[in-house]
Amino acid sequence: MWRYYFSLGLVCIIGTANAQVQKHFKIEHNNRYKSVTLNYGASSGVCYVSPGESDEPIAVYSDRDIDEFNHTFNKSTINSNLEINLSLEAKNKQTFSQSISSKMFSNSSPEDNTWKVYLAENIPYNLNMVFGVGAAYIDLSGINVNRFNVRAGSADVNIDYLTSMPNPVVMDSFNVKVDLGNVVVRKLYMSRAKYIHAEVGFGSMQLDFTETPTVASHIKASVGAGTLEILIPKNDCSVIIRIKDTMLCDVHLTKSFKEIGDNVFVNEEYNENAANQLSFDVDVSLGNIIFKEKR
Repeated sequence: MWRYYFSLGLVCIIGTANAQVQKHFKIEHNNRYKSVTLNYGASSGVCYVSPGESDEPIAVYSDRDIDEFNHTFNKSTINSNLEINLSLEAKNKQTFSQSISSKMFSNSSPEDNTWKVYLAENIPYNLNMVFGVGAAYIDLSGINVNRFNVRAGSADVNIDYLTSMPNPVVMDSFNVKVDLGNVVVRKLYMSRAKYIHAEVGFGSMQLDFTETPTVASHIKASVGAGTLEILIPKNDCSVIIRIKDTMLCDVHLTKSFKEIGDNVFVNEEYNENAANQLSFDVDVSLGNIIFKEKR
């Protein structure tokens, strides 16, 4: 649905009158790199992350003048493992209270700070990303990811595998947290993650498991006062859900689930020895959690 955003992002960058696209940050390819850890943080604006056409571990483009931003960019290498730190903060950024007010009461678009981040497809990554205000569109198609961590403050974050190219390796952990914003993770089964941790504060999150996974995943989810919606396969997938709830929360399961213990539910395909089982441990305080099957 949002595949056009990536081409739109480039249009936003290169289509502005009198704007000149610049490569602000890059690191040259080096065959000695065994892995890359990228720590990326953006306080505001719109960020597009996707696989690039070069073998550079990172290349960042924008039409904005870098002097408009407080930024840090550095790297270090230990035992052929490259660590990159990049943070971008607009000098006229909103305060946290202002970001809450604009999120709740304003219909205005996010600040016009657009960044395009390209990653290589042939290097193992550990990705740690934080987005404050604005939006992020992350395409992980074909990128070799060992660990993925993303946090949304009051930003809207969309994660997908747009070309339907799954993670080339089994991912160790996929961690996603939202405070006040909205996070949508499509085709999460393509991450091939063994461990998934989802945390919702006051915002909302959707996790898409609608196709049969190729590896087993253990999913831990916690919901404060927000909403978490989980889409699961209807067939060919064993699912077990363990729920810790309170009287103040709301939990919805499809009718196909049956209770086999105290707040333990399984679907019709459940097999405790299934090689690709989805196992959920859910903790809900004041919010809502919804499990839906693919139609």
